[in-house]
Amino acid sequence: VDDPVEIESLDASRCRLGPEGTSRLLYFLSDRESSHPPPMRLRLRRNALGSAGGRALGAFLSTCPGVDSIDVGLNDMRAGGGEPSAAEAISDALKRRECTLKTLVMDKCALGPDGARHLAESLAVNASIETLDLAGNMIGPTGGEQLFRALRSNSTLVRLDLRMNRIGGGGSDEKLDVRALAEALDGGCSRLARLDLSYNDLRCSGCAVLSDAMRTSQCPLEELVLEKNDVKEVGVKAVADALGANIRCALRNLVIKGNAIGDGGAIALGKMLKNNNSLRNLDLSSCSIGNEGGASIGRGLARNSMLESLDLSKNSLGGGSDMSIFSFGVSKNRTLKSLRLSGNGFGETWGKSIAEALMSNHSLQHLDLSNNALSDPSIIDAVASSSSSIINFDFSDNALENISIETQLLLERRLELEGMELDLSLNPLSSPPLGRLADHSNLWDYLSLLVSEKTAITRIRLMVLGFGGVGKSTFCRAITNGGDAGEFRRSLLPVSEWGVDGLVDWAARLGTPWSKDAVRLIADEDIMGKDLTKLINDKGDEDDNENYDSHPSQVLLDLCSSKYPSIDADAFTRAISALTAKGYLSTVGAVKVEGTIDLGERTCSLVDFAGQVEFLVSHQLLLSSMHTICVIVQPAPSFGKPDHRHFGSWDYWSKFLSSLGDRRHGSLLLAVSQLDKLKEDGNENGKNQINIHIEREFEHIKKRALGAISCTSPLELDYRSDIMTGTIMSVKRTLSKSLDEVAHSWWVPASYELFANILQCAAKRKSSNHELPILTRNELVREVDAFCEQNPDGSFLLGKMTTDRQLLQRAINYLEAVGDVMQAGDEWLLIDPIGWFSTFLAHFIKDDLAVSTIQVDSSNLQRGTVNLKDIVQALKHEYNSPQQQVSQIMALLCGLELCVPLNTNERNNSPVTYLFPCLLPPLMSQSELASCGAMTSDYLSGVSAVRGHRFRESSGFIPPGLFVGILARMYRQLEQNIMHPARMWKDHAVLVLNNKVTLLIIRCDLDKATVDVIACAPENEQLFVGAAKGQASVVIWLVHLIKMFLRSYSQLNFEESWLCPDPRCHSIDNCSNALLEYKGSEFMLCPTKHQKETHDCNVEGCWRFLGTGHSLELMDLRKGQNNVCQSCNKYPVFRLRETIA
Repeated sequence: VDDPVEIESLDASRCRLGPEGTSRLLYFLSDRESSHPPPMRLRLRRNALGSAGGRALGAFLSTCPGVDSIDVGLNDMRAGGGEPSAAEAISDALKRRECTLKTLVMDKCALGPDGARHLAESLAVNASIETLDLAGNMIGPTGGEQLFRALRSNSTLVRLDLRMNRIGGGGSDEKLDVRALAEALDGGCSRLARLDLSYNDLRCSGCAVLSDAMRTSQCPLEELVLEKNDVKEVGVKAVADALGANIRCALRNLVIKGNAIGDGGAIALGKMLKNNNSLRNLDLSSCSIGNEGGASIGRGLARNSMLESLDLSKNSLGGGSDMSIFSFGVSKNRTLKSLRLSGNGFGETWGKSIAEALMSNHSLQHLDLSNNALSDPSIIDAVASSSSSIINFDFSDNALENISIETQLLLERRLELEGMELDLSLNPLSSPPLGRLADHSNLWDYLSLLVSEKTAITRIRLMVLGFGGVGKSTFCRAITNGGDAGEFRRSLLPVSEWGVDGLVDWAARLGTPWSKDAVRLIADEDIMGKDLTKLINDKGDEDDNENYDSHPSQVLLDLCSSKYPSIDADAFTRAISALTAKGYLSTVGAVKVEGTIDLGERTCSLVDFAGQVEFLVSHQLLLSSMHTICVIVQPAPSFGKPDHRHFGSWDYWSKFLSSLGDRRHGSLLLAVSQLDKLKEDGNENGKNQINIHIEREFEHIKKRALGAISCTSPLELDYRSDIMTGTIMSVKRTLSKSLDEVAHSWWVPASYELFANILQCAAKRKSSNHELPILTRNELVREVDAFCEQNPDGSFLLGKMTTDRQLLQRAINYLEAVGDVMQAGDEWLLIDPIGWFSTFLAHFIKDDLAVSTIQVDSSNLQRGTVNLKDIVQALKHEYNSPQQQVSQIMALLCGLELCVPLNTNERNNSPVTYLFPCLLPPLMSQSELASCGAMTSDYLSGVSAVRGHRFRESSGFIPPGLFVGILARMYRQLEQNIMHPARMWKDHAVLVLNNKVTLLIIRCDLDKATVDVIACAPENEQLFVGAAKGQASVVIWLVHLIKMFLRSYSQLNFEESWLCPDPRCHSIDNCSNALLEYKGSEFMLCPTKHQKETHDCNVEGCWRFLGTGHSLELMDLRKGQNNVCQSCNKYPVFRLRETIA
């Protein structure tokens, strides 16, 4: 304060000054006895100035005429009242002759019509103001007209911002007379160059009057903003006619964004562009322009020589076949520098036209084609060309899969030498192998590395999928057996015909501490398949799981007690019984098949995925890898037979894959198994019918797969002795062709592949030492160091990874993208994760016929919860000292939302029990809901208030992992005691709030592809809880949380609806109903406001505090539907967002 240094600018925004603090500050700044001159620029935004603070500001301006700029936006100038009003006091100061203020910002100051009137009076006589911002003050038509009249005599105002002021009248009877503005603009004395009238409901009539003024050469406007004014075709035609007719027009920038001008308005603007010589920037985004309108603008651009920037984003230009916007507009225009075309529905057919236009254009510098469905790599080829002038290209959120290695190298040169900005994120890119993470930074880093050292991808995984028992394991053995047909045929024998060698192989796979003794028993005692029944005593019907049991025979007991004491006779008996009941050795989880398929210069490794639904949760973590080919197997006898247990295998698994993300062209194969059974049947008519069904199903799925299936027919898996060789050769030819398509232009830095080999070696070593497949980053660095010491002539960049953490992280990201590794937190890595998760879950998924893993006893697995000591005990069957690293394994599983910790050890705060939602049982009856202590008949009889919201997947498919993922997310994030394992099932959950007064049911029906959120309470007010009370029902917040979770399933498309609020439509009046079945109408919704993609529930508090931290994602009823429930015919749907009186 004592330092007399001059303060040119003071920003005291958001300082909570209030009226009194503001008055003191302004008094100090205006003190003439002070050695401090007042600041030239003053900002006091959002300080709750109120009316008193506004009067103090007026006094300050009167005593300090030398101030150049004042910003008091976001202050309610009417709060507190008093005379004179704040607007009047400021107006009086502006009327003073000595006033030199040039910029006054008063946006959202609650001025209203009266405040506008006072400012209009000062504006008429003021000779200094050049910029006036009055946005968001609701001055209405009256205030607008008074300001416009003041412009007639004002000769200094250059920029006027009046957005969001309801100048047009909105829905009121009062309407704006725009003639006052037109007269001011046409009067010759006004200097107004920039006018923002957006969000003012001017409509076509207002635009027509304004256009009259724009026809004259005296109109000074250089920039006019008319965003969101309900301007239609007629209004924009008037503006276009004026601009086309006035050859001396001064207008440089025109914004018509957010007005539904349609094709008619766009055609008028296209004609205008042919003649106009003034416009430099034109914004037509979100204007409901279709293909015809876009084509007209393109033809106008071809003849325009002035326009430099055009925004046509969020229209529908791609909805037709006329590509004139590119073939004429972009191709022939020579002045346009910036073009935005995001969100226009351009698809695959547009790629060639876009690429050719870009090759012809040499002026365009900024191009936005994001959020379309473009997949043609020739577009990127054109941008990478040395003749291209583009320096900023946004191609994010398209369908691009592959960029040639030559183009990648050209792009790197442009990024490095010309500073080009390129965004390819949210594309399913496999080459370069960045997936959806190819933003500018990641792309540049990767391409820089690629230029230094590049190598072609020579390895790929073949994922074999299908329901249990369709022949997946048989296919894997056939394709990898090295041509030994005899050995393969022996592997197909039923268990009863197995020899000693077959049983020895089975016993070795048990993975128990006594497996070696079991192997020795079978070999020494010469046990064959037909002898297994002698080792066990079965009781009951083997088809009746509840009453079927088996015990060791006296023969087995004697052998174990005398010669093989380490064998657990009861466990061995269960394994034998399961093997004989199933008749073959099945896959549990996902198993990496021994051996590879040699396809010339490339090799293909196989993964056999179990078909049990419990494993699909972990499967979806592994099947989204980019560098894979998937083959789905379905037996021939199941086609056309809905009652067959394998019917629909192709359909189900193809939907499952598509729900996980984009698939590369040619990366999906369909196979028909058990053809030998079909041909042995001898029924030619039946075979022909099945072949017809196979052909129809293949064509149907191929069409739906959108290029993922490129072959013309399914693989035919016929393993008869005289045909097997031909079958294998045919499969390899098809695989080789698919691999060529999928791996085309797959080039990566050589150090990445060396890095992958190092990890594979570490994985093999850990497996042989029975260690968990987990590494710390420091261990990984030591592995790389050791490799570099042994191979000093190897990759230079590989050596740099040990000292450059960013370089190391990028390599890890690549390996995670191709499925070689998974990151567990910041320090731990799970190596070779394919199959590990499924094998891990197999310890806990109770399957009496699972014979290749040791399971936790069912008594220790209560409703999906597992104790940590039981997890450690299960892992000890395969690994040495798993307790040392099990915390990192569980942290990874929790991070992937496969499980959640339930309670912790009070001593060290470490989890001791975990819930695996995928292991929860399904809900079978209403009595189970009542038994959990929540949905009792007494409670339901008192329910009168119900709200419901439904998500329905449009394709009819929801992956099994989706709902259990929602349960894991909610349990982990919501307040304690809202959820409890006793109130959770695989397809239902009951949440309790308000001391159990308010209950919510969340349920998923996989058959109907729906997820419901239903809240019920005795009284309406009790549905409004926590921080949301008085604002929105709790359903709104739970729905929001589910929407945030569904972002990770971007391939799925959910339609939303409200459910009837009548308890009877939810069967709540009938407590004997099986599962509170909904029988009312669905009221379809459409969004009125979209949540930003950057919204983060964890950061903004949505999970922890219901209703806090974000704006609502509003939904409204779809127009044209009946809003009365067709079931109860009495209660209309009322809005979920509702104020409680």
